[in-house]
Amino acid sequence: MLAGLTNFWSPQTIAAGFTLEPVAEGVYAAIRTEAPGYSFVANSVFIVNDDDVVVVDTGIGPAVAREQIAALKKITAKPVKYVINTHWHDDHMMGNAAYRDAYPGVEFIAHADAKAAIDTTGATNRKQLIENGPAFVAQLQKRLAEKKDLSEEERASHLADSAWGQRYFAEAPQFKPVAPTLGVATSLDLVRGSRAIQIRYLGRAHTAEDLIVYLPKEKILISGDLVVWPIPLFGSTSFPLDYAATLEKMLALPTTVLIPGHGPVMRDDLYARSVLALLNGLNDQVKAAAARGESLADARKYVDLGDFRTRFAGDSALKGSLFDNYVLYPGVQRSFQQATGTL
Repeated sequence: MLAGLTNFWSPQTIAAGFTLEPVAEGVYAAIRTEAPGYSFVANSVFIVNDDDVVVVDTGIGPAVAREQIAALKKITAKPVKYVINTHWHDDHMMGNAAYRDAYPGVEFIAHADAKAAIDTTGATNRKQLIENGPAFVAQLQKRLAEKKDLSEEERASHLADSAWGQRYFAEAPQFKPVAPTLGVATSLDLVRGSRAIQIRYLGRAHTAEDLIVYLPKEKILISGDLVVWPIPLFGSTSFPLDYAATLEKMLALPTTVLIPGHGPVMRDDLYARSVLALLNGLNDQVKAAAARGESLADARKYVDLGDFRTRFAGDSALKGSLFDNYVLYPGVQRSFQQATGTL
């Protein structure tokens, strides 16, 4: 259980779609306020130091980043010295260009292998999303127009996905990824005046290149997408067999505040430990299926995550669908590929 923290500050809701929540002296979490859905807009973190600012993750594009920069400039006139990208997915690093423009000389920190992933898998995934994504947005809009029995949760989610989809597809063809200028293989420590900032690679998890950021004095952990709320995000770039061990290493850090890649600021580790339990349950079942010589198709029939689906989704049709799309389907496939040595 994480230690409690008295919150002496009040969150400020920004019209652009995020809440700026102070979590310690000089540390602000920019928490997205869109309803959970099939699209993703990552949280960002501002760490204001004695003479400069360190930013963790920059959002899904320059427009989002400019909105956050405007909020940051209301907090401090200090320059952004470093941007840390926890991994190479668009929603965490496509705002880099706006920071480069606003703060000449800023350094971009990511895993040492992130640039290769940006140039290969990242570019391919973006191309496919630009080509196929608008049809999905059209389906959501049709469902909003025709379905009278949508729950309020579904309606809010589809509206948010539609709005962000249209925004992303208008901007994405012009994206020019800004590559990291500093690569982290295992660890990098920044000392910014009186502030220590530890950047760590703990192993493969959500991607092969995930970094976490830890403030040891404040006991603040910035997890990137190792922790995603309300439904974990395993996805097509994950390594479930490694993910569990990586998450265990992360949870061993003394932590007062956990800022996830998506979702609210957390002041206990209960949710993160539920994600760990889910990973262990998934991997145990998949490894058993692989040991019996089953195919992936057979393993899909064998693996039962129903209890975990209930734990995370409850009776929500929307969250149940998200669980199937972002945990069950890709999780079984990626875990099976690892268990059979094909990944």
